Amino acid sequence: MNRTRAAALFFFASLLATADAKAVPLDVKTGLWQSTITSESSGMPPMDLSRFTPEQRARLEAAFQKRAAQGPVTHTYKACLTQKELEEDPVAEPAERGQTCSTKLTSQTRTVWQGTRVCTGERGRQEYSGKISAVSREKVKGTLLVKMSQGGNSMTNHAKYESKWLRSDCGSVK
Repeated sequence: MNRTRAAALFFFASLLATADAKAVPLDVKTGLWQSTITSESSGMPPMDLSRFTPEQRARLEAAFQKRAAQGPVTHTYKACLTQKELEEDPVAEPAERGQTCSTKLTSQTRTVWQGTRVCTGERGRQEYSGKISAVSREKVKGTLLVKMSQGGNSMTNHAKYESKWLRSDCGSVK
């Protein structure tokens, strides 16, 4: 899964997971959705580089610099959204071991979810800030800013996405 997409899903899932048990679902249709996400990253991923040789580290750093110089990257994918997922936690991921997180919702209505999440621990610090807006029952737009840091390395990812409802039948798409 694309790291930006995973971060976006994790962010909004975490908002659901930490919200009131009667979380307000977005007022959108269920069924097949197509999403396009455009993201741009800068910096070096927060990872332990001590296990790499100097040559490997130099190649890794050069690869990330080259990738950042290429500018924004766009991905399009399809996913099936069910009523159960809307009412529960459609994209929850297990909590990371050794991480402590705090979440602050600044808006949670049937048309807008907005908030921040900060996690610290063994994997360094991750800050997520995002907003998702149901423009209509068939169109959703959003933004996500992810900042990660650990061991002197930091990375920032800006993402914008737009999703549109295609049809009620998901076919073979899950």
